[in-house]
Amino acid sequence: MKKHITVLFLSFALVFISCDQDFNTIGSDLVGDEHFDFNTHEAQLKAYSVKTNEVQTNNLPINPLGIYNNPYFGVTKANFVSQLSLATAQPKFGTNVQVENVILYVPYFSTVETNNADGSKVYSLQSIYGANKESKMKLSVYENGYYLNSYNPNDNFQTQQRFFSDGSTNGNLINFENLKRGHDGNGNSVQNGTRLNDSPNAAENDQFFFNKSEIIVYKTKFNTVTGILEYVDANDVVLANQNDVSLRVVKERLAPGIYLTLNKTFFKKRILEAGSANLFNNNEFKQYFKGLYFKIEQLSGEEGAMAMINFSNAKVNLNYSSVDDGATAGTAATSKTLVLNLGTNSGANSVSLQDYSYSGVYNSGLNASATNPAFGSDSKLYLKGGKGSVVYLDVFGSADVLKPVNGQLVAGTNQIPDELDQLRLNGWLINEAYLEFYIDKTAMAGANQLEAERLYLFDATNQKPLVDYTFDATTNSNTKYNKLIFGGIIERDDTTEKKGIKYKIRITQHINNLINSTDTNLNKNVRLGLTVTENIAYSNNYYYKSPLSLTNAIMSTNDVVEYFPVASIMEQQGVVLHGTNPSAEDTSKKLKLVIHYTKPN
Repeated sequence: MKKHITVLFLSFALVFISCDQDFNTIGSDLVGDEHFDFNTHEAQLKAYSVKTNEVQTNNLPINPLGIYNNPYFGVTKANFVSQLSLATAQPKFGTNVQVENVILYVPYFSTVETNNADGSKVYSLQSIYGANKESKMKLSVYENGYYLNSYNPNDNFQTQQRFFSDGSTNGNLINFENLKRGHDGNGNSVQNGTRLNDSPNAAENDQFFFNKSEIIVYKTKFNTVTGILEYVDANDVVLANQNDVSLRVVKERLAPGIYLTLNKTFFKKRILEAGSANLFNNNEFKQYFKGLYFKIEQLSGEEGAMAMINFSNAKVNLNYSSVDDGATAGTAATSKTLVLNLGTNSGANSVSLQDYSYSGVYNSGLNASATNPAFGSDSKLYLKGGKGSVVYLDVFGSADVLKPVNGQLVAGTNQIPDELDQLRLNGWLINEAYLEFYIDKTAMAGANQLEAERLYLFDATNQKPLVDYTFDATTNSNTKYNKLIFGGIIERDDTTEKKGIKYKIRITQHINNLINSTDTNLNKNVRLGLTVTENIAYSNNYYYKSPLSLTNAIMSTNDVVEYFPVASIMEQQGVVLHGTNPSAEDTSKKLKLVIHYTKPN
């Protein structure tokens, strides 16, 4: 029994020590054999930056909204357009219909910092970018005037429709701004009419900002005579002083978000009086009412800010009172709600519209990478989300080299040993392999220059996750930090500014497969891709508007690349990294692939 306990304890200790030392060990057959040398190898790399230009942005899981002035990369203005869907098809509104109010609510990503005794909460906001996160902007919400197809009409609806960051699709540029529809004051939908968020509260339109305060909804009763909502006490008695906030009763507390009061007259005429045929199902409804267009404008003297938002959590509550059909004479009207959902979770199509121009210094850096005669030997690497740039890496050199035959390297055309083939002959056991990307602190030195929080490395030859990503099942209360072992999370210094130092991404199993596996499906040397990511859980791909033609140092060919990870499109931040050929004073920060291995004697 004691022997079993000892073995169990030692097994647990080995696992604990392995985790504590922050590495993953492959090759458990080392136990019991003392004839090994433990060494480190730094592999050859070629790395280069590529401009994405316009990218696909329809039905993103997370969408930017606002204005983001990145000191290094430039200014992005992001608008948003989305269909609405009926939560309940074929709704029955009854008679004597009156609209109480129409509320649009879109929650932000937020964290509860304090729970107060009175039930209120203090929040902090996540994924808000800008020097002043509460900078004021002008927000306008209009009816969308363009139908967002799910499938491409140009190929007889056989493939999914793609919309791009500039609003284009099928080679045509859609001007959502010119097609927007507002209202004329009488509830009529008119082109370029008055916006729908026309509340007298300027924080909902002309002085909008990303407010981190809890949203409080007070208890009210609809006055069918005056047509207004009145504040009531706990017993539904109308308050004599409607302006005394201290007398109001809290009905609901909501997490911070966009909370807009929309025009009642418009929604009554456009939705409640739409007719049963237009509300029969969501296909008919989306053809009839094409959704909402969110437009952001910069205010004089304000820089603006940008939020990353999951619009699938958004909804429009059309609150109304009516008498049910078939009710007896004299039956009082009751309050009801028609729910309209936004975003992809409800089957509604959406498009992120991103107006962005590459800054001069950023554009020059990308152009220099594209024309560097020493291919893949760039001093700087540039990553930026949205319409930005990605990095591609070729590992272990060219294919036109010496090849192993019967355990010996045979001369090829250029007499240069192929690094990967040489490593395969060594018989190494791989303990850990990782890439270290050091941040160019000079480029990212600005006080408001916030580096991307996380990077994502993927198989760019097959456009899929690496095996190390797939096998990593670690989770965190904040999903941004899931897959902790795989890595890519920024390491920051301990100064007040918390400036970034580097990113580390482990690819131990991938390298082990390349060197030691005999499975040809696993040991193929593939190009790697590197992007920023807004959410590490998303590994699907979206399309470049114009496919890239990339030089492949591994295969000595040119490859056409059509798509890349959607997580990069969702993110708007960026970072400048040291490349494989940094300046003389930064040689210690050179991009490198480090392999820790055990060599049998």
